[in-house]
Amino acid sequence: MGYIPFIRSNLRFLCFGFFLVFVGNYGQTFFISVFGGELRQAFSLDHTQYSFYYSLATLISGFSLMLIGGRLDTSSLRQFTIWVLVGTLAATLVMATAVSVWMLFLGFLMIRFCGQGLTGHTAFTSMARYYDANRGKAISTAAMGMPVGELILPLAAAASIAAFGWRETWLILAALLVCIFVPVILWSLGDAPVRQPIEQASASASPSQDKTPEGQSIHWTRGQVIKDQQFWFALLAILAPAAIITGVFFHQVFWAESRGWSLAALASSMVLYGVTHALGSLFTGTLVDRLGAFKVLRFYLLPLFLATVCLLSNSFIGWLAFMFLAGFSVGASGPVIGSLWPEVYGTRHLGAIRSLVSAIMVLSTAITPIALGIMIDQQISIRLIMMILMTYAFVAWMICQWIYRRNPLLGN
Repeated sequence: MGYIPFIRSNLRFLCFGFFLVFVGNYGQTFFISVFGGELRQAFSLDHTQYSFYYSLATLISGFSLMLIGGRLDTSSLRQFTIWVLVGTLAATLVMATAVSVWMLFLGFLMIRFCGQGLTGHTAFTSMARYYDANRGKAISTAAMGMPVGELILPLAAAASIAAFGWRETWLILAALLVCIFVPVILWSLGDAPVRQPIEQASASASPSQDKTPEGQSIHWTRGQVIKDQQFWFALLAILAPAAIITGVFFHQVFWAESRGWSLAALASSMVLYGVTHALGSLFTGTLVDRLGAFKVLRFYLLPLFLATVCLLSNSFIGWLAFMFLAGFSVGASGPVIGSLWPEVYGTRHLGAIRSLVSAIMVLSTAITPIALGIMIDQQISIRLIMMILMTYAFVAWMICQWIYRRNPLLGN
């Protein structure tokens, strides 16, 4: 089934995933980084201090996600979603009213936990659980909420900050959440029952039956997954896009200032990133449905490695090449990673397994901002920093090759 017939047949529930992911952009680093200069100035923070509070909040949110995320396996999807949206709304209000460093830290913690963590976890777990033959398309369609946000939110936020101020911008985000996104998300969720297959218009779009490609039922628990050695090797590799992109985006204002680029040009480059992010997600979603996530795993990090090579250039063209390639690789991550775990470990305990993966991924995004912030304050050259990121991307790609050659089915 192609994308258009699939979306027509499942429009309402796919809108649930799309808009939930879009709201999750509130807590993504690429968006929060737009406020970086204003926040550092308002609270008198240097790069290391600002990175520390952000990374600490991200670390705590990661551990919290591991504790809370598994409840999606046993809770009403509607009730779980409502609590996630309430938490996201509260986070935007805390950010808007922060008057001290500790309130800023609390705002970071809440927006990272609810915005970056739980929204994506809820959306992608639901897409993976309710679809089997078209799982890649479902995940990639929901994942489109992120590149659409990348196209719209940074430029809109930059314009709003310039016109009204950073506090007022967070209040506007809260108003949009209450007036538009919450009603749309709850409508699109409809009456989908808890952990039950939603009705499909076509047999080829039938929900997951918890089968491997060979037809054998599998239901790994999180405890069993933790004991699977190859799971940890795979995780080390698939963390690369989130860790690298988060570190680069968090300090993107510094990269721009040190190389003489305008902030307007930097913000406009997000459009290119958003476009290739969307293309990578759509293309890989179809590829995953055709070949399986495990086979695609060995290829999707190649664009990320090439992107980090482009960072060695001091020219703005090199930056645009980075954004083009990194966007494609990050776009591919959604359907590949989202389909890999149910494909290999089943869907019965998918919420618990995904919460573990998401928590570790969040933790990885806490490390790179503070690590790069320390390097910047210690006046380590930008070229050396970029070479470190390039090395990690290459090692991650090689790990994927090794895993594929070692075992045709991860976890067996």
